[in-house]
Amino acid sequence: MPPIDLARLAERLHHNLGRPERELLAPGSSWNLSQTLQHCAQTVRYSVTGYPALKPALFRATAGALAKRVFLLRGTMKHSLAAEIGGAPSLDPALPVTEAATGLTDAVTLFTSHTAEHAPHPAYGRCTHDEFARLHSMHLAEHLPGLVDA
Repeated sequence: MPPIDLARLAERLHHNLGRPERELLAPGSSWNLSQTLQHCAQTVRYSVTGYPALKPALFRATAGALAKRVFLLRGTMKHSLAAEIGGAPSLDPALPVTEAATGLTDAVTLFTSHTAEHAPHPAYGRCTHDEFARLHSMHLAEHLPGLVDA
């Protein structure tokens, strides 16, 4: 099954904010819902504005490129749900969920309206807009499986 559209996931988020966090978050998540939304917003935004730090070029050309290819072929992603983005600001556990959700929606809007080349991903390297859209959707679906089933 292909991942759900990124904009549709963001839309579903706002319709499901009243649900208990445990129904939205992946089992065993180490972050609360606000932190998870902040993290997802960071990676979507950074794909347009540039990530704070990149893995070495050799990693991006080998292991990172392989992981990207596997995720895109499978249509699903599996990664550490506690892995922060290198060099990104710390996630604020006290930020209200509504603000974090708005931040994610704003990042998705920035991404979907972006027409220029995207910034290289820290691990995967260069991605097309379509690849990033699919990867971001998979990333959100892994962190927030409750939105996929909503």
